[in-house]
Amino acid sequence: MVREDYAIERFRKNGYKITPQRQEILKVFVGNNLPLSAEEVHRKVVERYPNISLDTVYRNLSILLELGIISKLDFILEGKSRYELNSGKHHHHLVCLKCGVTEAIDFCPFKSLDREKIEEEKKFEIKKHSFELFGHCELCREKPQEKSF
Repeated sequence: MVREDYAIERFRKNGYKITPQRQEILKVFVGNNLPLSAEEVHRKVVERYPNISLDTVYRNLSILLELGIISKLDFILEGKSRYELNSGKHHHHLVCLKCGVTEAIDFCPFKSLDREKIEEEKKFEIKKHSFELFGHCELCREKPQEKSF
């Protein structure tokens, strides 16, 4: 997991200033275990910095991505990107279709697939992969039927 002091050092080494807003955006990720949308990051940061714009949050997310401090996750069914601290560990996600809660899973379903067979049959060289498993979390399964994403 990326530590705040390491991230600040990465900013400095790459010529970026450590503004209070930038530091607050970083703290949002350090203090959170779930992937967050830009809007969720903005809602958290605006509590301390009411004048920060969503555009500023997006610019800083772009810098954090460039520096390898966070990763971008595209949840197609949800229709938005989410961001999380780079853990340095390969993992995938469970995503609830009702409430949107996201949870990391630490094993890789791809390992059970025959990578070489796929590459050979499809004449395709696999460089990386991503798995998101969509369903309903325990809390949502217990609730009455509601609209899903």
